[in-house]
Amino acid sequence: MTPRPDPQTEAAWLRKLDRATAAHEKARATLEELIADARTAGVPLMTIAKHTPYSREWARKIADRVDAERGSKATESEPAAE
Repeated sequence: MTPRPDPQTEAAWLRKLDRATAAHEKARATLEELIADARTAGVPLMTIAKHTPYSREWARKIADRVDAERGSKATESEPAAE
């Protein structure tokens, strides 16, 4: 078993991991939005799959989810009809 590092060393590594995780989440969200935008623009899913780390099916699921999220945000921001 690997010995546990001293608290300062561990805290430094945890800060690095937190920063890298935040950057990864931001990059992934950006990529997912671009996948949806590319599909909307007419780029075939097979082509999207060749240029991303996702299969055609995963690219479709991602684009569907992003489009649904965008649709729900659009309806939330519209004023209620009276």
